[in-house]
Amino acid sequence: MIRLSKLYAIYTLTGNEERFLGQAYLTAKDLEAIEESFTGTPESEHHIALTDGDQVNVNAIDSIEEITDDGEE
Repeated sequence: MIRLSKLYAIYTLTGNEERFLGQAYLTAKDLEAIEESFTGTPESEHHIALTDGDQVNVNAIDSIEEITDDGEE
């Protein structure tokens, strides 16, 4: 089975602390939008749906970590 998305942990910075926002299955398009937000050149507003149903604007994301099936990140 081909997986078109992978599970990631999503984080933002609050002051000097990294804060966990939630988990999300990210597609290649989502990852591209996040990368654009990191470089400061987003083409358009893009939101990520977290697994708990909340929506996060990619501009609020400061880091992501892939969550693998074996529990290692």
